[in-house]
Amino acid sequence: MQIVPTVLRRIITLISLALFALAPFRAASAQQGQRLNLVRDAEIEDTIRTFLTPIWRVAGLDPEAVQIMIVQDNSLNAFVAGGQRIFINTGLLMRTETPNQLIGVLAHETGHIAGGHLARQQEELRKLSTMQILEMLLGGAAIAGGAMGGGGIGRSQTGTGSTPVAGSLYSYLQYSQAQEASADQAAITYLERTHQSPKGTEQFLRVLEQQERMMIGRRDPYLTDHPLTPDRIATFHEAAARSPYANVGDSPRFIELHQRMVAKLLGFTAPSIALQRYREGDRSVAARYGRAIALYRTGALGSALLTLDGLLKEYPNDPYFHELRGQMLFENGHVAEAVTSYRRAVQLLPGAGIVKVDFARALLETNSTANDQEAVRNLEIARQTEADSFELWRLMSVGYARLNNPGMTSLARAEMAVLRGDRPEAQAMAASAIRQLQAGTPAWQRAQDIKAYIDSRPRKN
Repeated sequence: MQIVPTVLRRIITLISLALFALAPFRAASAQQGQRLNLVRDAEIEDTIRTFLTPIWRVAGLDPEAVQIMIVQDNSLNAFVAGGQRIFINTGLLMRTETPNQLIGVLAHETGHIAGGHLARQQEELRKLSTMQILEMLLGGAAIAGGAMGGGGIGRSQTGTGSTPVAGSLYSYLQYSQAQEASADQAAITYLERTHQSPKGTEQFLRVLEQQERMMIGRRDPYLTDHPLTPDRIATFHEAAARSPYANVGDSPRFIELHQRMVAKLLGFTAPSIALQRYREGDRSVAARYGRAIALYRTGALGSALLTLDGLLKEYPNDPYFHELRGQMLFENGHVAEAVTSYRRAVQLLPGAGIVKVDFARALLETNSTANDQEAVRNLEIARQTEADSFELWRLMSVGYARLNNPGMTSLARAEMAVLRGDRPEAQAMAASAIRQLQAGTPAWQRAQDIKAYIDSRPRKN
């Protein structure tokens, strides 16, 4: 699992729709100078896709077009932004107790995408003044006064110190509430069509309700642009009462996938807690998996490998166990052994671009021409799914430089500069690639596209 520090270049919260968030505007502060850590992990992303693909299909979405973005943050948050991207906090993933709870949360987010709410929300936001938007971001009392005080959103609250919300902002909050209610109804429909229970969503809303009660006195503007949580609980409770699938449980496979995901996240992000939860005597796969990760994260590599090797003896064809072993060994300087583990993981997961990137990184560390060639081959395949990965292009620039291919080295550096937002560098590297590559080849055409893209962008004063 890789944690990638990322600075997003737009204020996501102004074009996003959140569901289970107590601090959805934290992302906004990250955009203004702080880094937002995105977690890349093939297993976790595949688990979420396995859970959500049936939901996406009944919603009329192409599963291949939906992007999963995992944010390292302990708050209970999931939101959609930037088209068909679902951002999910690690805190939410670890707090769900069943697959059904998580599926219900993300079915709501799917409702936002399928309903075209992002584009419509942008139109509504254009009606607001800059001051009103800043009030939303900063949690002004006029906005926060309604929901936690039990009053209607945007109404003047007497005796609370709140002030009336201006008409356009009041209209926006009403509009946002309507979108959230619509997404809830869509989630209920998707769950019914996939023969799943609404009970998980009701259960998780009760968790959110408990969190809200602890926030009294620290009102959050998020809570005012959603229907009140008790009303949402009632909606899903009534849906469960009507649903023929109310008592349908999660499949054993889904339960195992969810348990492994939670154990993995806990092992990586909170190893001391993981070691307390997953005691040595617990022989379940998830417990041993979480414990192995936690041991490695706390520096006990020998014990970690011993635990993981026990799992591999029982499950020799589990690609994620091989991938983890490769990461453990690589990060502790055992590069040759790491290459062996990564190679097996890639064989078992031929379509996982993230794993190919990690494999290539290990290959390049061996300082072997044959391994440099193998690294570049894997990176070329990986870029079909990981073209937005800065690390992929960085490794590709290293690999092609070692193979004495200046044209492809320049192209890789141009791609890096585009992702970094470095316009002069992108322009210079693309021009170099055009001179060095054979005219008419796909790589040459890509360099031409980068140059044309940079030339078309308005220059900043």
